[in-house]
Amino acid sequence: MANSNSNSSEIITANLLRLAGYGLLVLSLANFGEALIPPRFGQDPTWEFTTLGKLSGTSPVSIIGLVLVFYGESTARSAIGKNILKFLSWLSLLLSIFYAIMFLIGVSAAIRINNDNNTQASFVLSQQIAQIATAKENLKNSNDANLLRAAEAIEKRVPNLKLNKSNSTELKSQLEAEIVKNENDIRAKVEEGKSKSFRQLIKQGAKWYFEAIVSSVILFGIWVQTKWTRGGGKRKKKGGKTASLSDIASAPTFESESSGSNE
Repeated sequence: MANSNSNSSEIITANLLRLAGYGLLVLSLANFGEALIPPRFGQDPTWEFTTLGKLSGTSPVSIIGLVLVFYGESTARSAIGKNILKFLSWLSLLLSIFYAIMFLIGVSAAIRINNDNNTQASFVLSQQIAQIATAKENLKNSNDANLLRAAEAIEKRVPNLKLNKSNSTELKSQLEAEIVKNENDIRAKVEEGKSKSFRQLIKQGAKWYFEAIVSSVILFGIWVQTKWTRGGGKRKKKGGKTASLSDIASAPTFESESSGSNE
């Protein structure tokens, strides 16, 4: 009686865990839909990169859901439930492959994002350098009045700068030095921006890559360990063959008895 109550309690516990597992799988499906719809693979590297982050960050939900559904193996399963187990086992393999592919897509997306950032930064730098080159050329051909106007414009941007407006030659040298300094500052800021963007990309990408790889390995392990769902739903019990041999050995030998009766 106690054994029967224990088995009943185990079945109830298994059913509750499986129910929670199915619920987590439904939540995972919603997460996948939100992340992948509408798909923009090959069109937007930023979307690909952030999608990898969304899917990798929520992968524990689907993994835990699968483990809970598989809990108890095929105990107290209906025929439909066993077919669902078989489907989920193959789904684990598909998800494992999917995360491996998303890892590769994420690496490619990060490379393209970094290239786009560098291209944009170089474009901005070339525009600003072109403006500085124009300012240098204008400074060479400027008269005293233009030099004074240029000096006033620079003083508004840099109030602490002291310019000698009484000497046009010295003023021109000061303006040229300030333009060169401004050019160097612009180059330094652009390079700093590129380095900062690259570091942030690597830092975020490394986290998502690691999560994707771990998720892929775990899901593949689930597929391997749920082979019993794809082989008829039952595992062969150890010792079954030995029991069968012992039964054969203990069976009566009718032939010997028959021969004895004939005698």
